[in-house]
Amino acid sequence: MASVDYTGRTVDLLIFQGVEEFGNHRITTSWGTAGELCTGVQKIAQSWTILLFTELGTVLNEPTRGCDFLRAIRSGRIQVDEDIPSEFAIASAQISRIMRTDALDQNLPDDERLARTELLDYGILRAAALLYLKVRLHSVAGDSRTVYLPISVSIR
Repeated sequence: MASVDYTGRTVDLLIFQGVEEFGNHRITTSWGTAGELCTGVQKIAQSWTILLFTELGTVLNEPTRGCDFLRAIRSGRIQVDEDIPSEFAIASAQISRIMRTDALDQNLPDDERLARTELLDYGILRAAALLYLKVRLHSVAGDSRTVYLPISVSIR
């Protein structure tokens, strides 16, 4: 495994605990025991996920931060599996614009810049009241991270 020199780079607090470089692991949200840090492709995954779960217009003094995916679920625009890709594409475009602007404003290195997003799998599990997404995020440097996102829904 190659090491990276992070001298002079910014880092984020890792709020997704249980992240490992390889394999499937259950992730929980917390600050960790001593305030763990993240950078690189994990920083992309964390930032992207936070933006997906941030409703557009809910961040004080930043009305364009976030996306409309949760609003699409709540408003009934997503009722069947076939509705997911188009609403995901809209949200992904909103998030990509934000992350591109952030990358320029913060002069982020290539391994912390989002290149593209792929929706690998999705569906609505009505019995479990869940909508799930499997998303692969690619950095400009060529690294990728796959995230699985279960979202509680009231779609019946």
